[in-house]
Amino acid sequence: MRVLVLNPMTQQSKNIIRDVVYGCWCNGKRIAGASTPPFILMTITSLLRREGINADFLDAQAQQIPSDKMSLRIKDYHVVIMSSSTMTFQEDANYLLGLKRCRAGLTTVLFGSHPTFMPRYCLAHSGVDIIIKHDPEWIIKELMLLMAQGKDYSGLKGIGYKNDSGVLINADHEDADDLDQLPFPDVDLLPKGIEYFNPIVKRTPYMTTSTSRGCPAKCTFCTAPTFHGTSVRFQSAQRVIKEIEYYVNKGIKEIYFRDDTFFINKKRDLTIFNHIITHKIDVSWIANARVDMLDEDTLKHAQLAGCHTIKFGIESGRQEILDGMKKGYRLQEAKDIFDLARRYNVKTHAHIMLGNPGDTKETVEETIRFALRLDPSTATFGICTPYPGTPLFEMVREKYPQIGDGSSSDLSHLHVSGLFNEHFTSLKKEELRRMVFYAYWKFYVRPAYWIKSLKTQVTGLNDIKRLSIAAANIFNFIASKEN
Repeated sequence: MRVLVLNPMTQQSKNIIRDVVYGCWCNGKRIAGASTPPFILMTITSLLRREGINADFLDAQAQQIPSDKMSLRIKDYHVVIMSSSTMTFQEDANYLLGLKRCRAGLTTVLFGSHPTFMPRYCLAHSGVDIIIKHDPEWIIKELMLLMAQGKDYSGLKGIGYKNDSGVLINADHEDADDLDQLPFPDVDLLPKGIEYFNPIVKRTPYMTTSTSRGCPAKCTFCTAPTFHGTSVRFQSAQRVIKEIEYYVNKGIKEIYFRDDTFFINKKRDLTIFNHIITHKIDVSWIANARVDMLDEDTLKHAQLAGCHTIKFGIESGRQEILDGMKKGYRLQEAKDIFDLARRYNVKTHAHIMLGNPGDTKETVEETIRFALRLDPSTATFGICTPYPGTPLFEMVREKYPQIGDGSSSDLSHLHVSGLFNEHFTSLKKEELRRMVFYAYWKFYVRPAYWIKSLKTQVTGLNDIKRLSIAAANIFNFIASKEN
């Protein structure tokens, strides 16, 4: 049995961020044309190969291979495995249907946020045969071993499937606690000659990875606590160190840690940082953090160990809006940590959402002003969207069941067009859309911002190229929509 682990091409955008377990969250020029190596798909491929399964990986997005050009590539495979999220599901399922039409008898397997929270909706599509809920790696491994041996997999926990009786959804699989047992994503699986551009990545080639599962927060708009749980599971410090050394030996110069929140276990973190410092490992890196969970000592050691950028979920600049979303931090904490990062020469990125529950035109404008006061190195602005698996989605669906599975919020208008926001804000859809572009204009169309960026971020020709590409994407995004 031959298995293809596939990152599909979308027609909506040349770049798409689809490297985390959930699926896709961002795409297009709004995020300055960023792209990422799909490490979770590479991990699954590496795991299957370790188990003796004949598995290959194809990044059709990076190589821009549409489904109608896949007929020759798919003809020798028996199973295709893909990830999917709410905003990509319809296109992903149609992509799989196209593959099934090219290859008779092909079995399709889908994992990610939408299969987890909307399994029956997914299996209702004729392009989807089997879905995986929550952590996919061990379930996929067990499923592929059973299929390769011709054994019955109907009792496997964590899957949903179709038979003559209809759609069946099995009980959840137990969470994988020992994350150290996962293999390193095989870097040699990456397509040759393809550069994954990311405006915040200073050194290439770079790799994304994750060293934990779960998030202690309870944000009402986020799927992470429901998908992975609020009890965080960590890879050991030694496991993380070995993976870093593996990447460096493979020629990787920078790592983007995609943990929901990286800086949680201080003892583990300092062990990793001190090893990098002591052994003079030549690696730079980026990570995500909460503003209320990062202290000065950790930040100082992180910077010495090669951390140059930290990304924070700011979401709103109005305290009562944050409290209503159960974001769990105070605005002053955000100001303090951004100031501290500047003191240690660590760049910052602010994720900001407009159209949060309770937002008005005045609170959105206040959020934009707060973003300017924080003065992050970079920022992205998007519209708060109710996704399956979140308390926000359940609140909306209870009153407005016509939201369905939420997949009408697809990549064609992801984060720039509201979905039922008029029911939990005082803003109309078009007004909210205009405010997204206004936020980008206010933040990026500032001569002082670009002068500062050139002074603090440019150390060579590569930085000039990186900033030029990012700026061209951002300004094209702003200008095209305003026109």
